[in-house]
Amino acid sequence: MSNGIEDWFERQQAAKQNRLDKCRNKRVFSSEVEARAHAASDRAQFGDRFTPYLCDLCGDWHLTRSDS
Repeated sequence: MSNGIEDWFERQQAAKQNRLDKCRNKRVFSSEVEARAHAASDRAQFGDRFTPYLCDLCGDWHLTRSDS
């Protein structure tokens, strides 16, 4: 029989690893200014609207399509 707290901890670790894996596959920008410049370029070139955000995992900037 599994311990509830151990199961919870394993799920939390798996979720964190999933987020880290996704983070590693994203474009990385060293500043908000750089991320905003790339977002503007992508919008002009592809019509996609991206919003820069500071990643709480790696501390760098990424782009997202979501508004939040």
